[in-house]
Amino acid sequence: MVGRFGWSDDVGPLHFLRERWACGPRWRRCWARFFAAPAGVTFQALPKRGGSAYGGVYVPWALWSDLSYAQKEDLLMSWLRQVRRPDGPLGSGGVASDPAWLSEYPALHEYLTAGTNPDGSARRTATLTVFAELGTWKAFLNERDSGASLCASGGTVGETFAALEVMLESECPPWRFSDRQRPENGKKSRRGP
Repeated sequence: MVGRFGWSDDVGPLHFLRERWACGPRWRRCWARFFAAPAGVTFQALPKRGGSAYGGVYVPWALWSDLSYAQKEDLLMSWLRQVRRPDGPLGSGGVASDPAWLSEYPALHEYLTAGTNPDGSARRTATLTVFAELGTWKAFLNERDSGASLCASGGTVGETFAALEVMLESECPPWRFSDRQRPENGKKSRRGP
């Protein structure tokens, strides 16, 4: 897909594609990057100094190959105009939502996306880490504000998520709390005596 004339596909060289673009608000710039693979293409907004992506869009290869040159350029340019870097820990992009997850795993979906506590105070959204180990899938749901985590495992990713769903819905989920103390005043703690 990358050749002498830059990025190209079925319609030929895509001159509007670059290695990266500056995007986001002028006071907090980030990079937009283009990635392609046989499954599809994705545009991702990444911080200039490393870290997690701010936003992205994925287009399956079948759809991408059906688009004309002008449609591909319009898709990219309209997405670039929409990219916003979060203003704070809760961000300003609204609440993330996935209809498929919402119908299949409503408790897990809510736990991952809720930006407020039941009392109305601000809450950092939870994180979900999924990995394979010793022939099984494992998932850790991490509550960033309290340091609590909930772990489930299963034979498939779906079974693992379903197990987390059941645990969240139960009366006494087996939350584990970190022994580490949080650093005071945002300072990083040092290891050792």
